[in-house]
Amino acid sequence: MTKRNATLYLTLIFSLLTLVIAWYIASFLTRPPDSASFDGSRAYADVITQVQMGSRTPGSTGHVQIREWMRAELQSAGWVVEIHQTERLGQPIYNVIAKRNNESPQIILGAHYDTRLFADNDPNIENHSLPVPGANDGASGVALLLELARTLPEDTIPVWLVFFDAEDNGRIPGWDWILGSRAFVEEIPVNPQAVVIVDMIGDIDLNIHLEKNSDPTIRAEIWETAERLGYGNVFINSENIAC
Repeated sequence: MTKRNATLYLTLIFSLLTLVIAWYIASFLTRPPDSASFDGSRAYADVITQVQMGSRTPGSTGHVQIREWMRAELQSAGWVVEIHQTERLGQPIYNVIAKRNNESPQIILGAHYDTRLFADNDPNIENHSLPVPGANDGASGVALLLELARTLPEDTIPVWLVFFDAEDNGRIPGWDWILGSRAFVEEIPVNPQAVVIVDMIGDIDLNIHLEKNSDPTIRAEIWETAERLGYGNVFINSENIAC
């Protein structure tokens, strides 16, 4: 799906989820070796769990189910969960915010959990009236954040995990792109040092280019860390936009 090519603003909002992993590595390289390890198999299982719920389009049964499932997973990992409930364009929005305490976040890691109402970019025109299953576009980002929730050390800088709602339905009457994240920015008074929003990172042949609208300092640190760790073949040293 190439929905975020529509405007520059969208490219500023949607970054690559794999940057989170690199930021995680860069920030915690000095941590003791007994800290929990990121489990890719467990994250993949979380993708399957979400897809088995059916589409998670706003207002659907799956949309309610995934929200309650995320809350339970986050709470079992020791996070405090709040629902940021609001409305945009007459559409109810339920952003899910996970934090370990009441401290203001220095880093926010985010992804969207809703899926698109119509698969209007599917090569098969017969699918255009059907909802998007959202394995890559939705579930992959949620799965990574949930696995980070299980493995991020507790004694670290304040981090929030934010699961945005109502992000994926631009170009549909009565909707717009990124309603949930815009509402969060407008209504939640925090000023983090860095925000990394991740989306569509489940591609089997994932190549991560230098996202040209991202903060250059953070971007350089992440790519240098990836190169040192032997992932230069995945983190490509050429510019592109999130798409």
